[in-house]
Amino acid sequence: MDDKGRVAIPAGLRATLEKNSGHPTDSKDARVAILSTHETDKCLVAYDEPFFDALMERLDARATEFAGDRGQADANIWRDGVGTSENIAFDPSGRFVLPGMLGHLAGIPKGSYAFFMGVGATIELWNPRTLLDHPTISEQIKAACRYCLDEKGVTL
Repeated sequence: MDDKGRVAIPAGLRATLEKNSGHPTDSKDARVAILSTHETDKCLVAYDEPFFDALMERLDARATEFAGDRGQADANIWRDGVGTSENIAFDPSGRFVLPGMLGHLAGIPKGSYAFFMGVGATIELWNPRTLLDHPTISEQIKAACRYCLDEKGVTL
């Protein structure tokens, strides 16, 4: 990430976001994603609008399942499920400005590094140090992060 907070979504992940958007891939509408805090980990998660719609349906079902004594939904299910979300627009090369609050919440400050990782239908953005120190991240994922850092000549 540069000093202005710009990062770039890797090409393969970007192409998937554009394809899944439901818009023509050469349109600006295809280059929009939702960026949110992760439900449990100190990272960010990005996804397309169709995934967001499906996520909201699942969160609605969970909120109903765990309703209170008088039937009120547990709003924390939505808060934790979509966290602090923002729509981001990225340019044809995948660059976007990481919103400052989201970068802060994930521990990815301006001028630092972000590790992008495709996870099913989502993309996770991690501070590499946070990922490498995480007790439950697999050694295979940690090795991939180390490889990317080595490729860039980065020592943490």
